[in-house]
Amino acid sequence: MPSRRDRSVSYSRSRSRSPDRHRDRERRRERDRDRSYSPDERRKLPHDASPITESDYFQKSDEFRVWLKDEKGKYFDELSGDRARSYFRKFVKAWNRGKLSKSLYAGIDSSSIPATSTTSYKWSFASKSSRADEEALKHARESVGAATHNRSEPSYSSSGSKAGSGRMQGPTLPSAADMQLARETAAELAEEERRYKRKRDRKDEKDRIEDIVGPKEVGKEGMLEKKRARRENDRAFREKGDEGLEADESTLMGGGDSFQAHIARRDATKKRHEHAREDKANTMRERANALKEKESATMAMFQQLAKQRFG
Repeated sequence: MPSRRDRSVSYSRSRSRSPDRHRDRERRRERDRDRSYSPDERRKLPHDASPITESDYFQKSDEFRVWLKDEKGKYFDELSGDRARSYFRKFVKAWNRGKLSKSLYAGIDSSSIPATSTTSYKWSFASKSSRADEEALKHARESVGAATHNRSEPSYSSSGSKAGSGRMQGPTLPSAADMQLARETAAELAEEERRYKRKRDRKDEKDRIEDIVGPKEVGKEGMLEKKRARRENDRAFREKGDEGLEADESTLMGGGDSFQAHIARRDATKKRHEHAREDKANTMRERANALKEKESATMAMFQQLAKQRFG
């Protein structure tokens, strides 16, 4: 007869093996449940639809969004990645068992999905959009789908009939790469605009200073000009001798050849600076216009992405 210690050891071992037994029981139950559906029964789905797996996450994204909203009362954009995958596993099981609405097996056109099926948020400008804008947006979506899947666009002259019975595949939301590219482009535009503004401010300040004091000779040319002017003044003073204190009218009024030459050179330098300043201003204006056009294109892209996502 086993002792009390042997019975306690045997009982503890049986309890330690109970989780393994529970997992084995669950696996057998899953296998029996899967075997209850024969291959022939799995293929008998409405509209001759094919069974799907979890790898069809993006291919069946439109049907998944509609099922998520109608059956679970959830919005796709409000779920985290893990919860979305968890709900999609339930969607796959219901799909393969033929328990979904027949309209889902027939395929859903992404352009016909209302924005309220994917998000609970409503843009303030959405209520202000006219019927013409809605029709234009719908036509653009169908054109993109036709170009993507090599299908003919639906005829708007006919009442309610759409060309083709196949579904449009692929998600309507912009990819993460598209959003990242848009953010990087916006950041580059903002940084370029800041650099351009700082450079323009420095140039304007420099121009104001030059307008006040006038352009000055710099470098070797300026030094030579100063030495030349001093030599001319010294020579004129020596030639006058004792009468050096007397000066004719041309000297007093700036009529000397060297002074006139200096004035001419100064005017030429000033004109040269003005031409260079005008050229730089034109270049900066062209660059500013290019930046504005690029920014406008980026904003248009953001608006298009918002329309594609929220309708």
